[in-house]
Amino acid sequence: MAGARQSRAPSKASQRRSQQAQIAARQERLTLAAIGVLVAAGIIVAAGVVWGIILPPRAHVITVGAARFDARAVEQRVEFLVAGDRSSDDPIDAAVKMIRRDEMLLQVGASEAGDITADDITQAIRKRLGVADDASAEDYATAYAAFLKGTVLDRSTFERMVRAQVISDRLAKKFAAEVGDAGPQIHPLGAVSRDQNKLKQLREAVVGGADFAAKAVELGIASKAADADVGWIVPPDAGFLKDTVRLQDLPAGATTEVIAHEDGIQYFLYRMVERDEKHTYTDEQKTTLSERKVGEWIEAQRDRVTVTEDLSDRERRWILKRVTDAARTLAAQRAAVTSHPAAK
Repeated sequence: MAGARQSRAPSKASQRRSQQAQIAARQERLTLAAIGVLVAAGIIVAAGVVWGIILPPRAHVITVGAARFDARAVEQRVEFLVAGDRSSDDPIDAAVKMIRRDEMLLQVGASEAGDITADDITQAIRKRLGVADDASAEDYATAYAAFLKGTVLDRSTFERMVRAQVISDRLAKKFAAEVGDAGPQIHPLGAVSRDQNKLKQLREAVVGGADFAAKAVELGIASKAADADVGWIVPPDAGFLKDTVRLQDLPAGATTEVIAHEDGIQYFLYRMVERDEKHTYTDEQKTTLSERKVGEWIEAQRDRVTVTEDLSDRERRWILKRVTDAARTLAAQRAAVTSHPAAK
């Protein structure tokens, strides 16, 4: 056809620019959510909290074996977790837990995982950054440099974390055979809203015989029926669903009360459709259960490594102030860039 343009494969340069832009955009977008995540985690407990506390960043927080971590090291991991939206729990507690787990894997699990080469670490980083296997070494180096520039972690700290994940993955493969092909699973329906009264209306209607998903859509809690169907899942072994909702104990046909999340912002309601003690696992569920076994293995090794934690309220406030300040600074920078005439 006259005037038609022939499609051409993108050049390596354009692919590299696109990849860098995607990484930068993802990091910036997620980091801007930091303040909201921290508030939702319930760390900011009162408007009158005094943030101007002077706390040396070298204040001890956790020691695992011979590895000692101060408030600054914990703060870096909090920023990393929040920027990546990697945890729904209190990010400070999650960061301390992350350090403890990584060090246990590095100090005890390494002997169970075999040799880990530089190529193994590179492949793990490629996977983590979403760099294609067939991407050139130059493209990988560019993407990695862009990632490091956008994260608070230095290269050695990040690669130590990646090494711990490689060890965890190898242990999970060892435990995969113990998981089997089927096991206990539950099929709940669920709804979440900031409007407690709407969830109470939903519960009253469901207990009276209404269809959970249809009523959730009618009340505007869910946009479509499928959003209220959690599907078949492995019973939770930790966190809000296990400790507060106790979803693993809910009988088939039963509906929970409206349950407030610890963040004080959201409310949840669940109804158990069915339970099956021998439901076939998906590959993703097998991976999840294998990772749980790694966690169980780590706990079983606790007597081999001395762990000392000393996280005070002062240190929490200092860490929080640093993280929220960083998020606000980035938000201001982004706002300035997008409001500049040249950016429009």
